[in-house]
Amino acid sequence: MARRKPSTRAKPKSASATRSRKTRKPAKSRSTRSRTRSTRRRSSHKTLASQIGKAVALLVVLGLVLLFERYCTAQVEPFGPDARIVSIDGDSLRAANGDEYRIFGIDAPELKQSCKEANGRSWACGRAAKVKLTKLIKGGGVACDIRDKDRFGRYVAVCSAEGVPDLGEALVRDGYAIDLGRKFGNPYASEEAEAKADKRGIWRGTFERPADWRYANPRAD
Repeated sequence: MARRKPSTRAKPKSASATRSRKTRKPAKSRSTRSRTRSTRRRSSHKTLASQIGKAVALLVVLGLVLLFERYCTAQVEPFGPDARIVSIDGDSLRAANGDEYRIFGIDAPELKQSCKEANGRSWACGRAAKVKLTKLIKGGGVACDIRDKDRFGRYVAVCSAEGVPDLGEALVRDGYAIDLGRKFGNPYASEEAEAKADKRGIWRGTFERPADWRYANPRAD
């Protein structure tokens, strides 16, 4: 009886070994890993640059808004009924906190300035202008609409008081200040013409324009 030869059929491989071999991915090369890291860095840099750009744009917008509010909108400063407001001279005020306000569009005689009556007699028109402004603000309720700031650090403003809608207008109409002219748009030209025709205040005689008087009598400081 012939002997049966042993079977040479290979043993089936285990299922786990087969799955492991099928799911194993080839390792990435060094150059591929380098390119991936470089791409990630570029993406990170782009994201950071985008965030910085947005922050800068926001700051620019905020800056423009602040500039618009400062120069293009009216800023009304109410002093309150009990606030202490005093006249410095015929066209400027000082608040209790030390802020000074130069009334817009007018120019009043300086404190030490004198004017001439019709008969040639001198009178203290600068002091009289200050007294007039003091009377106008006596009722309180002073409020100023700020237009600018001058070289002395004073706010240039259109101001009102109780019963006086526009202090500058009242001063010019009563002859204690003049209209500043074309540079400021001649805001009180008609009031000046009225005061001149009726010979009110400084128009009842002769006077030196405040700017000319200041030029001839410069401030010591």
